[in-house]
Amino acid sequence: MPMIVRQQGGLTEFIPSPREKRDGVIRDNALELIANLNARLQRIETELDLPSKEAEAFTEIMKRIQQEETETKRINRKLLDSGVSHSERI
Repeated sequence: MPMIVRQQGGLTEFIPSPREKRDGVIRDNALELIANLNARLQRIETELDLPSKEAEAFTEIMKRIQQEETETKRINRKLLDSGVSHSERI
């Protein structure tokens, strides 16, 4: 379902569809959910005295992904604050 567009006078309002809202919530929280699941699995592996090599590698990957996400958000915020329009960013 595409974004809902409402025009009134000279003003155009873009309203996210329910699907877009749901996708945004999932996108915004997915990394935290994966990190939480990883932490729980690590506790189980520790309790069962299983090898931790894969868990440590995954933790490093998650750190890198989170750093990249933080940098992306910083760049987006900087672009928004500088007044660059969406069409200029694309």
